[in-house]
Amino acid sequence: MQEEKMNNEYKEFIRVKRGNNKLVLQVLQIKWNGPHTPVSKWVTVKTLETSVDLVKLDEEIALLLNTTKYFGFCTKCERNLLKGWMHSDNYCQSCAAQEFQIVY
Repeated sequence: MQEEKMNNEYKEFIRVKRGNNKLVLQVLQIKWNGPHTPVSKWVTVKTLETSVDLVKLDEEIALLLNTTKYFGFCTKCERNLLKGWMHSDNYCQSCAAQEFQIVY
């Protein structure tokens, strides 16, 4: 049950594509082109054999969620979010807006 929750909660940030007998693990990256213009692109972070079992794939996704290059952890809402949606190392933009009245 928890595995399904993780897959559903993060499926907009992480995807697995199949191609050329490989599985490609990708993460969405958000950069800001000005204060109101997010620019997103999919970045390949790992290539796996198609024979990899689901447990190993889930482990790879869990490792990716803890990679600070791509994700941050909000100490207020306790969620892993894309680095581009973080206000700081400790707060996401949404919680920073509520906590510190920051306007995005």
